[in-house]
Amino acid sequence: MKLYLPFLVGAILTTGSFAHQIHGILLVNGTESPEWKYVRDVAWMEGYTPENYPEPDSEFPKTPPQQDINHPDITCGRSAFDAAAKTETADVLAGSEVGFRVSWDGNGKYGVFWHPGPGQIYLSRAPNDELETYRGDGDWFKIAYGGPSGNNTWSLWGAHDFNFTIPKTTPPGKYLMRIEQFMPTPWSNYTQWYVNCAHVNIIGPGGGTPTGFAKFPGTYVVDDPGLKIPENQFVNGGYVPDDEMRALDYQTPGPAVWSD
Repeated sequence: MKLYLPFLVGAILTTGSFAHQIHGILLVNGTESPEWKYVRDVAWMEGYTPENYPEPDSEFPKTPPQQDINHPDITCGRSAFDAAAKTETADVLAGSEVGFRVSWDGNGKYGVFWHPGPGQIYLSRAPNDELETYRGDGDWFKIAYGGPSGNNTWSLWGAHDFNFTIPKTTPPGKYLMRIEQFMPTPWSNYTQWYVNCAHVNIIGPGGGTPTGFAKFPGTYVVDDPGLKIPENQFVNGGYVPDDEMRALDYQTPGPAVWSD
């Protein structure tokens, strides 16, 4: 076990060693949008340059995870605010189904949620409905959660999409919609985070009052029960026999899901 963490860290910069992912495609009622049209584009991970990674059109250098939950990039992804002004806004009806699709993983275009762990969706209303200038430093409320589907697996693990419903009474307006999918581990200060944000204009009657707000960064700490987990919740870790795994005991970090 002592060798496993350094191996993971070292492998992050090794092309193809681990298949991570980005979620650059927004789905609205099952319809796929062009990549990065409604989702803020993200930067390559430091260490990759066109000189040392010359494959044309590859987005693999965007896929390595973030690990610092206190860095501003944990809000919407690596340098995502740089793309805010050129990101379009999708009209979404409250009560309709939307989702994020994995647009690239370590194996190439399109792909899957590669690592075992939860996915969560948050909304944050842009001040004055000006998404192009909003950094996401306001309040966020949670509208969806994809957790374990059994003691030995997760509902998103190996899936292409994370689909969910916009609560019917969500106050109308323009929001950042944030996906986070991450791999919790038994070790302090070691999680892998895959985060992206879409621009959405929610249309509907409103009437609801969201509750349970979070800040990113600011809400999560490294030893939260949902980030540092017991070994018998670390699916695919190889330290606990399958019949002793208890992923269903997992406690997700952050506020409860607000539904209506």
